[in-house]
Amino acid sequence: MNKLIVISGCSSGGKSTLLSALQKDGYTVVSEIGREIVKEQLAIRHGITPWQQPKEFCELLIHRSINAYFTAKYLSPPKEKVVFFDRSFLDGVSYYQSLNIETAHQYDWAIHKLKFYPIVFMAPPWKELFRLDAERRHSFEDALSEYARLIDSYSRYGYTTIVLPKTSVKKRIAYILEHLFATQTE
Repeated sequence: MNKLIVISGCSSGGKSTLLSALQKDGYTVVSEIGREIVKEQLAIRHGITPWQQPKEFCELLIHRSINAYFTAKYLSPPKEKVVFFDRSFLDGVSYYQSLNIETAHQYDWAIHKLKFYPIVFMAPPWKELFRLDAERRHSFEDALSEYARLIDSYSRYGYTTIVLPKTSVKKRIAYILEHLFATQTE
């Protein structure tokens, strides 16, 4: 089985750029499913987006993210047997819980059974990188709240969060790999 590494955190914290660079270095990467869903929904004009139908968006996000988890866990061994995720189903569960929907606990089974690597790397708020676009329509203040919620959620789910330094992509990759491979030899 592969080691599943989550890179989560603030919108516009440099996650996608970092993951793109990891992919160019030969690592397997699971792209951000939430953005894929929003692009798809905008293209077909169906309306399952965070700003139109947040509950349905969360459910779709969580289900597709769980599917991506199983695919990544059992695919043929990638470089170093490591798969990087641009967010995970836990981000979706955290968002779902924040909506205060009575059925939010329906995903507790996934939280407890489907485990990622115990360290989650968090991209911190980085105002200089923050941009709105067709798929990202929330404010920087909303992104800050999301970041705080995710740090709390991952910790509550039993993960150790490590905040990525605000530095070059190359240095961020070195930082991540140092943490991953240092913990393998301990």
